[in-house]
Amino acid sequence: MPLKPKILIADDSAMNRAILVEMLGDGYDILEAENGREAVQILQSGSEIDLLLLDIMMPEMDGFEVLEQMKRCGWIEEVPVIMISAENGSAYVERAYDMGATDFIGRPFDMAIVRRRVTNTLMLYTKQKQLVGLVARQVYENQKSNNLMISILSHIVEFRNGESGQHVLHIRTATELILNHLSQKTDRYKLSAADIAMIGTASSLHDIGKINIPEEILNKPGRLTKEEFDIMKTHTTIGAHILENLPFQQKEPLVEVSYQICRWHHERWDGRGYPDGLKGEEIPIAAQVVALADVYDALTSERCYKKAFDHDTAVKMILNSECGAFNPLLMECLTELSDALHKALTDNESATQHDLGMNTRKIADALLHENALPETTRLEDILQIDRAKKEFFTQNTPGLQVDYDETADVASVSQWGVKNLHCARTMSGQQALQSLFVSENDRRALLEAVAAADPEHPDTAVTAMMSVNGLLRWYKIHVRTLWLHEDTPTRVGLVMLAEDVHEKTLKEIPMVPKDGIITTAAGMTGMMRLLRNIFDIVRLVDVGNTCVVHLDEDVDTVDRDHPCYAVWNREKRCENCVSFKAFTQKTQLAKIEFIGEDAYQVISKYAEVEGRACVLELVVKLRKDMPLSFHGRDHLVRSLQQYSQELYMDALTGAYNRRYYEEHFCEHDRADGVAVIDVDHFKEINDTYGHPAGDAALRTIVKAVVGCIRGSDILIRYGGDEFLLVFPEIPENIFYQRLQEISRAVADAAVPEHPDMKLSVSVGGVYRMTPLSDAVYHADLLMYRAKQEKHHMMLHNHEHDRSMPD
Repeated sequence: MPLKPKILIADDSAMNRAILVEMLGDGYDILEAENGREAVQILQSGSEIDLLLLDIMMPEMDGFEVLEQMKRCGWIEEVPVIMISAENGSAYVERAYDMGATDFIGRPFDMAIVRRRVTNTLMLYTKQKQLVGLVARQVYENQKSNNLMISILSHIVEFRNGESGQHVLHIRTATELILNHLSQKTDRYKLSAADIAMIGTASSLHDIGKINIPEEILNKPGRLTKEEFDIMKTHTTIGAHILENLPFQQKEPLVEVSYQICRWHHERWDGRGYPDGLKGEEIPIAAQVVALADVYDALTSERCYKKAFDHDTAVKMILNSECGAFNPLLMECLTELSDALHKALTDNESATQHDLGMNTRKIADALLHENALPETTRLEDILQIDRAKKEFFTQNTPGLQVDYDETADVASVSQWGVKNLHCARTMSGQQALQSLFVSENDRRALLEAVAAADPEHPDTAVTAMMSVNGLLRWYKIHVRTLWLHEDTPTRVGLVMLAEDVHEKTLKEIPMVPKDGIITTAAGMTGMMRLLRNIFDIVRLVDVGNTCVVHLDEDVDTVDRDHPCYAVWNREKRCENCVSFKAFTQKTQLAKIEFIGEDAYQVISKYAEVEGRACVLELVVKLRKDMPLSFHGRDHLVRSLQQYSQELYMDALTGAYNRRYYEEHFCEHDRADGVAVIDVDHFKEINDTYGHPAGDAALRTIVKAVVGCIRGSDILIRYGGDEFLLVFPEIPENIFYQRLQEISRAVADAAVPEHPDMKLSVSVGGVYRMTPLSDAVYHADLLMYRAKQEKHHMMLHNHEHDRSMPD
């Protein structure tokens, strides 16, 4: 049985602790502390606490003092803290977050909020630990493999050179020690933990060029002649040439750094080194550090031509420039590291393994975030962003949720969005805007609102129309921008959710009787300001005088130079003036107004403002490719939409049916991509598992396909187990990529209640073939060809199996 998460509740009120225990239920192992000092003692005792619920106001040691102690001891990195207090002032909340708290819950307690925030916090930390642990293990295993291969090669060189087998380990250990110290001393070289590990690995290849130096020169016991030394010096260019002519991966960072080290680890700061006479910072920092490590190890090791110097003598010789000139900053590092370097190399093997263990988490963290966040990002920054996301999604209405990583340009959409908006799970930012929002104006409004947000005011909201299961609905889009609070705040993403306001706008406006609106001038002004967030045009019309009324708190004015019908480019009242009808009937009416090729939804509602009888007009322009609908509760349009859905949707799978294709598509001349999809071995599925299982298989396949396509793409159930997929506008390479993704998604899909059932489809696709009927015909031929190739492959494999001996 898995262990229950262990929660420590620290609160001086026994009643508060009892309430929290009751709210959390028996799914947790709960410990209690009566004050902050007792909480610290429990944390010190070694009890593996998964979450701390910490009150602020407590005797002996308050909550902020506990947080300070947790920071000093490093516990705050491992144990998430949710602060609890009746003090909900922003100063308390900000101070708690600044000190490392993960979340904040105010009293009196709300059971749903307590449970959700506890669950979310535990889930966040569990996933974080799993992810860091997984990457750390992968990094460690990859490093072991890389180190093994490089050590074999470098030890071959050492064997020929007659050097100690510890030389490679010494160079690597010294290189990493110096680089770590250098990165703490200055940010001039922008060295991350991953960079230091890579340079340490590459240092093992510094002398690989010696593999081509004659052995009699390598192992000559006395001083080399000038000619022999000239030959010896060529090991730098030979090593560089070996790496430069690798038949693979020359552009890999490890190869590039290894090249720099091989060629230039004998260059000197004053320009008197070889082979190229580089000077100062012309020498890459990796080569500079390996050069220093190489000289130190050469001095402190016994060679065939010399005895070993002790540590102090070697350091003094280097500082006195007896072995060439080095970067003064590296000389400072050597001086400050002298004792640590000597200790590390005394027991080199264990020291190297220790350093690897200490750096693994740093490397893992760097790799986890190298494409998403700047190198300088701290774990606290990442947790702060996660905290902002969690608080945002907890406090607002569930439904569509979008998490957008701006630096990686990846938007992740919740399951609700995938199911109801028929969009992909992950998309680029531009794709998300196109898939989620109907109107270009709505997209522009969202981008402008996000651009106006700042770290002090990260939240914003706009109202937009979305197509939910083929029906247009109005949503209020809540957005929180996410920031890294460095010297210059950087926006790194945003989170977004949608609140359905389809039924709310007119219904929730104050003073709205059934037959019309009766209000003051100020009330109407506020109402119109609210409605302008939703509609393109909001205006008050004096129908009798066919003019627009402008309101303020002191005086009413009318605009006779801009009569109500001017918006339609008309010179007189419209023949079907819905506002006049709403006025005479004192009610609300709606219509669709066509101007050329454009269509507009118009809602007209009778209103009395300060005793004046008027009509409130609400206008929104419709997209050409969307079904007609309008904001409101018009029964006729809803009935037509429901009828259309029943007429053209396949009841079993939710895809469009054959009638939809024949009545709306078969006469079309153009579609960029057309594909035919057929389920493999569908008869066998029905025969083996039964027809209900076959139906479940079809639903599973449709769900998998929909997860791979956009909301604008059209999936049609063309026959029993055959589907037609139409991509109106799509690049050719993306089209064929989508078909491959669909095949993989179906193969990975699991049929509910039949986990052993294996699904696959055969797919045929053509690009930009006209007319559409020809495209469908040729896609069908390609699909059958793919199915036959699978069948022949199975027969071949079957015959091959039979030919094998028993």
